[in-house]
Order: sequence, then structure tokens, then C-alpha cells
Amino acid sequence: MKNKLRQLDETFLDLVVGIVFFGVVSAILGMIITRGDFLYLTGAVAGMVVAIGLVVHMTVSVKRAVHMDTHEATKYMVKCSIIRYVVMLLVLVIGINGSLTCFLAIVIGFLSSKFSAFLQNPIHRYITKRILEE
Repeated sequence: MKNKLRQLDETFLDLVVGIVFFGVVSAILGMIITRGDFLYLTGAVAGMVVAIGLVVHMTVSVKRAVHMDTHEATKYMVKCSIIRYVVMLLVLVIGINGSLTCFLAIVIGFLSSKFSAFLQNPIHRYITKRILEE
């Protein structure tokens, strides 16, 4: 398992670890604040899973675009960005039909990828590096 983790790009692994970390923390805090609302937990898990999926899609897209010429890569990246935005919009529409707490949890789950990117260096230093060393 550790060999498979070492083969992944370290930044990608940092982002995924950060998304899971912030997703779990926001789910726990949200469950305390909402006094155990199951729809909040469902939204938090859905937001976290979709955020991980979006990071995976973005990583694969960038790796493919690197091997294309400039014009083709630009068109490809715009198309991939639109796909990610449409997926986010669909998940948010489904969440708003569930309840307001589910919608807010999904938004917080999406934002966990932003927090993870912002704090990538400390996440790498204190969490991911220790996972890979053992």
C-alpha cells in the first residue's frame, strides 16, 4: 500500500488528505451544531466525495493537457473545467432539493478542497510526509 502511495504525485496526495481531514472536521462540527441532522452528514460526505472526484479529474486533465499542443490543450482544459462546473452544479441542485442543511454541507465539502490547497504545505509537512516515511 505504501508503495502505491509513493507512486502518486505528492501534491495530489496532500490535497486528498486535506480534503478528507477538513471534510471529517466539518462533518463532526456540523453534526454538533445541527444536533445530529442526518441530511447534514449526507451532504458533508457527498461534498467531500465530489471534491475528491473533482481533484482527481483536474489532475488527470492537467497530465493529459501537458502532452498536447497549446491550442488543443487550451480547448481541452476549458472543456474539462466546464465538466467540473456542471458536476458541481448538479450536486448542488440535488442538495438544495434535500434541505438547506444538506446544501450548506455540500458547499462546505466543496470548500474543503480550497482549504486543503491553501494549507498544502503544512499538510505535507505534518501529515503526508509522516504517512510516506513509515
